[in-house]
Amino acid sequence: MGELAAELNVESVLGSDGIIGETINDFQPRSSQLGMAQLIDEAIALGESRIIEASTGIGKSFAYLVPAFLSDAKVVISTGTRNLQDQLFQKDIPLIRKAIVSARKVALLKGRSNYCCPHRLNKYRAEDRFKSREMAAIFRAIDGWAELSDSGDIAEFADIPENDSLWYYATSNADNCLGGECPEIDQCFVLKARKRAMDADILVINHHLYFSDLALKEDGFGELLPDADVLIFDEAHQLPDIAGNFYGQQITMRQIDILCRDITDAEVAEAAESKVLKKRSDRLNKAAADLRLALRPFAQKAEWERIQNAPAIHEAVTLLRQSIEALDGELEPMISRGKELAMCHRRLQTLRLNLASFLEPADNRISWYELNERSFRLVQSPLEVAAEFRQQLDTAAFASVIFTSATLSSQQSFRFYSERLGLEGFDSTSFDSPFDYSQQAMLYLPTHLPDPSDDRYAAIFGELCLELIEATEGRCFILFTSYRMLTWTADYLRSHVAYPLLVQGELQRNELLQQFIKIENPILLGTSSFWEGVDVKGDQLRCVIIDKLPFKSPNDPVYRKRIQQINQKGGNAFFEVQIPEATISLRQGVGRLIRDVADRGIVALCDNRLNTKSYGKGMLDSLPPMRRSSDLDEVKAFAAQLADRNNQ
Repeated sequence: MGELAAELNVESVLGSDGIIGETINDFQPRSSQLGMAQLIDEAIALGESRIIEASTGIGKSFAYLVPAFLSDAKVVISTGTRNLQDQLFQKDIPLIRKAIVSARKVALLKGRSNYCCPHRLNKYRAEDRFKSREMAAIFRAIDGWAELSDSGDIAEFADIPENDSLWYYATSNADNCLGGECPEIDQCFVLKARKRAMDADILVINHHLYFSDLALKEDGFGELLPDADVLIFDEAHQLPDIAGNFYGQQITMRQIDILCRDITDAEVAEAAESKVLKKRSDRLNKAAADLRLALRPFAQKAEWERIQNAPAIHEAVTLLRQSIEALDGELEPMISRGKELAMCHRRLQTLRLNLASFLEPADNRISWYELNERSFRLVQSPLEVAAEFRQQLDTAAFASVIFTSATLSSQQSFRFYSERLGLEGFDSTSFDSPFDYSQQAMLYLPTHLPDPSDDRYAAIFGELCLELIEATEGRCFILFTSYRMLTWTADYLRSHVAYPLLVQGELQRNELLQQFIKIENPILLGTSSFWEGVDVKGDQLRCVIIDKLPFKSPNDPVYRKRIQQINQKGGNAFFEVQIPEATISLRQGVGRLIRDVADRGIVALCDNRLNTKSYGKGMLDSLPPMRRSSDLDEVKAFAAQLADRNNQ
């Protein structure tokens, strides 16, 4: 630790006369930020854990980074996304380090597929079998960049998106990485990143990587994450859903296709005289395609038990199993021929076991499928994650674990969140936002809308959107709970407004947000992915319109099974699960509007159930203390004030 850092405490950094103001010119001391930082500092010192709700505007990243830098503890910080990781590592951490002159080592660690793989680069460079000159040229550019890169992080190579199919040839994943047997292990970017992680005092990861650590402890690299004293989960409201995905397992058409492709490549490289594996792989791919066709007459997403006895499904699944077994029978005798054949065999065995498990799920698990135009998913999900999550947490033996987010409570209670993750007994605290919501925002609660299930609802909602859009001169987010309603409203608005529309699905999410910030009078229409993690400050966003309360779809097979199970045990799932989850999601959506002390605007909640149902008051009371109105003329007058204020 630097000499200056050793003399500091949380208040001398973040307090009213704190030194961080010397580094950040416009830094505004906030009592809630200081209080949160002091609570985390105390928890680290005492080896205690906390659940901390930090409302919008507190600046929670500084509130946990400062105690992390001032302590002698080894700290792991887990964020919701890779973008947040990069923001912490490239923006927030350098500011804190500069302010307190800390010598603590910091590292960033992402999942394996975020780093270039020298082995795969060498392999496909030698084969040179790309479908077009453009693909070959981009591959050569990636190859040249990787030669010069220190980290190998593909986010550095901005010429193609991170989800471009070309990265298949330049990165590895948990399935195809050769681990300790890789001939280019000395050049491995993943290994270098993990070494930096092991040496770091403060390590920044993401939630997916945290959950992946269990599986990776058994691979050729050993443990992924270092032993640490403190674990801080930022955006911790995402943990239950991410845990559900991790503790489950899935089979996809793409997964099967990639495995078959890798088996064929391995046969060419390590058993060139053989042709049987390609034939068997082609048959497995065809069996997967046949299953997709067999699924087409059924619902796009449903519990497997609803369709498993249909003759076409039974026949397709039988063929899929037989194709896997036939390929396994040919591949197993060849595993001594080379490392890649051996790795492919292990992956095929996993596929075989996962399919068997999917077809006969254990207690507390549900098997379901999802179908689209090109692919399918066969998923087995846990109904509850609390026991597994708590066991994973206890096994890691952190002295202190901090859970923080802007939305962890529902109707002033942390009970729902704590029970979902098995955190009963953890102390919980909420810090209020420094924003003056009563002056900065108005909450519009229209009373003339019919129930959302009414056939008249869409048209009346569309007309109301027009009124609000004209009042705020565009500059709106319209957030939906379904793509169907989004599509209908987008078509309606196109024929009624001249302002530019940005519609989810027509551009990548980040591109939509960049366009919204740049163009004049924009209107953005989005579903669930835009309800959180979207940060537009200033007058560019004056209004957030929400069509309906964000209750999860009862057609979601996992959710429906959870609800059934709770009700069968004598509980009331609507009040125990559905209301708390919808309240937390609603708070996220409403939170898109006010992101800064200078922001002003209107939130319109267009679901009359808030006025007519008994649960409406509790949901409204969970929202920031904005002025409320059901008078559209009053709302329009407030919008006019916003325009006048901006034009001054």
